[in-house]
Amino acid sequence: MTRSITKLLAGGAAAAALALTGCSAGMNSQTADQVAAVPGYSLTVPGPNGGNIALRDAVLAYAGPTGYAQGATAPLQLRIFNDTEQPITLDKFESNDAASVKLASAADLKPSPSPAAESPSPAASKSPNAAGSASPSAATSPATSPSPAAAPPAKLTIPPAGYLELTPGSGQFLALTGLKKPVVNGEGVHLKLTFSNGVVLETLPGTVVPIAPPLSPQPRLPVTAPPTRPGTEGEGH
Repeated sequence: MTRSITKLLAGGAAAAALALTGCSAGMNSQTADQVAAVPGYSLTVPGPNGGNIALRDAVLAYAGPTGYAQGATAPLQLRIFNDTEQPITLDKFESNDAASVKLASAADLKPSPSPAAESPSPAASKSPNAAGSASPSAATSPATSPSPAAAPPAKLTIPPAGYLELTPGSGQFLALTGLKKPVVNGEGVHLKLTFSNGVVLETLPGTVVPIAPPLSPQPRLPVTAPPTRPGTEGEGH
């Protein structure tokens, strides 16, 4: 009888211990302190008629160990989600830290070819004229035709429950041109996006769109031995 009571008490204690363990796991789970792996800037703003407009993972493209120099162009990569029932258009994009923000394409990332050396045109050379009169071709040359007007930029429209990806890999992206100051790794820039429904997504005071981390580990600096102080050679320990 005594042995049965002892076993019953031991079983109850074990069950109570398991119950307490389960409660503590729920209150302090492994995911409680986890943060997003993407270091970009994110912001969600409610729409005027319900739903939200969200900016996700906005970063400046990594530009090497020294970051961006003053006056440089910095490509942005970001995604915008339209969690509303109406389509919206990204009407305006600007930054206090750049001269302008433009909608760029993959062609803007390619270095522009150096202009070829100018060679004298055969048509420009003067041919001798016995009569001393002006060349007939010059008198009858047609007037310069005006260049065609540039096509207006395509509207960046986001459908309901849709999203817009603006990254160099997607074919179109936003680029900050003429940075007003150097931007080094660990720092960032101001960004403001205005939509057709009146919603504004802007970096909050004290926050910035940061520079993305490198895609691969950077080389380590060579390790050098500390200098030896004079008079310490051969000292014992």
